[in-house]
Amino acid sequence: MKELNVLRHFFKPKAVAVIGASDDPSKLGYDVFKNLKNYSGHVYPINVRREFVQGVKAYRSVKNLPEIPDLAVIVVPKKFVKTSLAECGEAGVKAVVIITAGFGETGSEGAKEERELVEIARAYGMRIIGPNCVGVMDTWSGLNATFVMNAKRGYVALVSQSGALGGAIIYKTVKESIGLSKFVSVGNMADVDFADLLKYLSEDKESKAIALYIEGLRNGPRFMDVARGVTRRKPIIVLKGGRYGAAARAVASHTGSLAGNYRIYEAAFKQAGVIEAETIDEMLSMARAFNQPLPKYRGEASVHVAVMTNAGGAGVLLTDELEKRGLKVPQLRPETIGRLKEILPPIAAVKNPVDMVASARGEDYYRVAKILLQDQDLDMLVAVCVVPTFAGMSPTEHAEGVVRAVKELNTGKPVLALFMAGEVSSKARDYLEKNGIPTFERPEDAAAAAEALALQAKHLTLP
Repeated sequence: MKELNVLRHFFKPKAVAVIGASDDPSKLGYDVFKNLKNYSGHVYPINVRREFVQGVKAYRSVKNLPEIPDLAVIVVPKKFVKTSLAECGEAGVKAVVIITAGFGETGSEGAKEERELVEIARAYGMRIIGPNCVGVMDTWSGLNATFVMNAKRGYVALVSQSGALGGAIIYKTVKESIGLSKFVSVGNMADVDFADLLKYLSEDKESKAIALYIEGLRNGPRFMDVARGVTRRKPIIVLKGGRYGAAARAVASHTGSLAGNYRIYEAAFKQAGVIEAETIDEMLSMARAFNQPLPKYRGEASVHVAVMTNAGGAGVLLTDELEKRGLKVPQLRPETIGRLKEILPPIAAVKNPVDMVASARGEDYYRVAKILLQDQDLDMLVAVCVVPTFAGMSPTEHAEGVVRAVKELNTGKPVLALFMAGEVSSKARDYLEKNGIPTFERPEDAAAAAEALALQAKHLTLP
């Protein structure tokens, strides 16, 4: 527990020092300090040459500050990193992010210098994230100790071994209105590694799912041991880079890690209950599903999914994707079919998927969703909408119908949505997301989310 309390300083510090804070927009120290200026805690710029940085009083050393910061972010040239870290230790700082690169990823000499940093940290009881990283972010505390833009607040914790890729994923999540709870760029993992962060995030109430981009592990057995325990509490979704020859060779020069034999990783992930994604989109889609309850898992019969749609083609494509991933889209009970026939026009297809046809209004979505959610043979619902403004419809009425049914019944079954009409559906997707229903634009993304829920439900049934 003491170890987790130290890691808390990386995300919810009362005071932060930026060593290398700058007035020069061409330097990383400028962006890091700019991102931190509005943080609710005290933020101190450290700069040996300037009296003020971005209008804030600067200090020559972290030892000169009026209080001991919980977190220090080091973004100075490599030759000054060791001295800066030692000063942090002397001042009593407990958490340090080293953004500066040029250590273990550069070869044996850099690795030796990296070990020296760890020795300094150990001597003072400090923990280090990095070096060679982008930094850390906590959307719930408002901390952005990185040089990339603020992420939208959400419930997915993202940990990336590649800083630049992690930053790109943040830009993607902002564009697509996907929320994150935490972001950590681990860099070379000289000290704090994936296993440490998994332990912390498993206790973090703001993170319902953990998404990892992994290239290589320095202590695979420890990671798997920790992951095995964490996945009993919350899902871990991994995108593994360096699975094949040329990419595996590139990993060593990127972070100084060894990619290892992918088949070993693949088998170990399965044993630990880690869900593996094939792409960034799939990783994010899977992680986003976990603000929903888990479905019932029916053993060899997998999970039974109900699909409702106002366009037959979209229902067919989604069903293909679901079945390809091992989920079942079963025939409906006769009594369920009877109830659907009572409320839908004769041209509707009352099978599974249920095709309500393009003229379906919000009230139809409400009534059909209620019927399907009440069917005890069905474990999950995916509501599909392709034409949300046909014949004078409002752009959100279909979404409102689904939300109304879910809130009225409160069945505890997971509900996902697939609203495919691009910008035309944007208001409806926003409405669904605000009401806690993960919403997607592509059938493969909705199916990936459904698969992740099913895999986690299956994992929890195993001894």
